[in-house]
Amino acid sequence: MLTDREQKLVGWVRTHKVATQRQVQHQFQVCHMTVFRALKKYGYYTSYNHNGRYYTLADVPQFDEWGLWAYRDIRFSRAGTLLETLGTLVTQAPAGLTVSELEERLQTPVANLLSRLVQHGRLACQRLSGHHVVYLSPVAEQGQRQWTQREQDRRTVAAAAAAGLPVGCSAPVVIAVLRQMLVAPDETPEQWARELQRQGQPVTAGQVRHVREHYGLEKNRPQ
Repeated sequence: MLTDREQKLVGWVRTHKVATQRQVQHQFQVCHMTVFRALKKYGYYTSYNHNGRYYTLADVPQFDEWGLWAYRDIRFSRAGTLLETLGTLVTQAPAGLTVSELEERLQTPVANLLSRLVQHGRLACQRLSGHHVVYLSPVAEQGQRQWTQREQDRRTVAAAAAAGLPVGCSAPVVIAVLRQMLVAPDETPEQWARELQRQGQPVTAGQVRHVREHYGLEKNRPQ
């Protein structure tokens, strides 16, 4: 049970949504351990960027379907650290994930950490064209399924690129939609459109449907 002072401390962090250890110590004139004990009692997450400097209470984040939440440029993961987040995202992705796909989702550099995870046997990887690789589950059977799906998706995109553009969609829109469908294949057109809009690309759910229908991708996508 939280003491009165700990309740005030937790309430202050809730009001501000995120805070650093130093900010809380300064606000309440307490030591590091006092802050840590209060947060540990209540439950908290640390940011996976900004060197883990920021804290938020366990019930504050509204995590998306990837288990991620951001407050301004401060980012948190249900999985915890960036290393744990990378392992979780890669193993859960139907076709594995590349560096660029992960960095687009996480908005932070991850290449060096991915190499470390492979070296420690926590992830596997397969080479794509050029110098690019896709990261996969270290479990052989699951990793093979991911690789098979990646190859199938690659062929689908190549065929789509050769089939012309759907009505009302520019080439950049088509490329953005197809890329998002690869990154999050189980989402709906509305979810794909919202994510692309969040990234600053003015794509509508209707355009996503046009792309999907034009290239005959409905059979492998949720309605």
